[in-house]
Amino acid sequence: MKINNLLIHLHNSVDAFTLKPRHLDLIGGLLPDTRITVAEGNRDFLEKLPEADCVLAWVFKPAWYEGAVKLKALFTPAAGHDWVAADPTGRVRTFYGRFHGRIMRESLLAMMLHFNRQVGKSLEDQKNRVWGRLDYNENVALFSQRVLIVGFGSLGQSIAGLLKAFGAKITAVKRDTAGFEDNPDVDRMITFDRLEEELPYADHVVFVLPGGAETDGIFTSRHFSSMKPGAYLYNLGRGNCYREEDLVRALNDGPLAGAGLDVFADEPLGDTSPLWKLPNVLITPHSSAISREYIDLFIQEWLGILRRL
Repeated sequence: MKINNLLIHLHNSVDAFTLKPRHLDLIGGLLPDTRITVAEGNRDFLEKLPEADCVLAWVFKPAWYEGAVKLKALFTPAAGHDWVAADPTGRVRTFYGRFHGRIMRESLLAMMLHFNRQVGKSLEDQKNRVWGRLDYNENVALFSQRVLIVGFGSLGQSIAGLLKAFGAKITAVKRDTAGFEDNPDVDRMITFDRLEEELPYADHVVFVLPGGAETDGIFTSRHFSSMKPGAYLYNLGRGNCYREEDLVRALNDGPLAGAGLDVFADEPLGDTSPLWKLPNVLITPHSSAISREYIDLFIQEWLGILRRL
């Protein structure tokens, strides 16, 4: 795909999500015949939009397509459709980021090892100068455990690849399993209606589901009750798939031994949430994808798509 006028609007409150001069140097070197413009804000972006045939942006509203008369393709780092809407007419091709798994799977692995290797206890012992070597006999290795991944898009597939390398047994849950039966990183592939059958066997249950009405509250108190005693739950997708009160109950009264949570139904997580005070919960502030390499990976993916187009 040949680009004549590239318009970039990649400002973000998270610095790692913001375009840097080195990124512009890279793009300019690879696309020497392309006019590259970096918008200074929304107003500047909208003023320059009519001349652009390709856009890199964090935000793009449906009404903006009407003024984007030359636009052929829109690329966003975001995996979800929260901030960038697809063109309702279908004229402009919209591409969403699929690179996040390489970062987020490491965040998940850190959470899993935190619980499996009792890292919290180690930090507490270090603070109190306690040599508690005899208290680690219940540590467990991933290669002896089963991981249930709920949601098997690009993120779920990336997670499966990493955990399989550690020797974990992987069960993946997907709405439509067609074409995924022979995935080498998956031991078992099931549809969501069979989830309750698998929950009693999973040591770790990982949610990487998108938001929206289709996933709202789909994991119920009945599902929590079906989980294996001593299992751990992780959520790196969206926080709407279960109710917080059901999760808290499962953490306080069982069967859950703990949870690693990066996303919540309401963000930031309110200071009155009981999750803050639970000792068996690890909370990260929707940061599982934050990394210095974020925009680098986005640009690599974008350039790869351009070459294929």
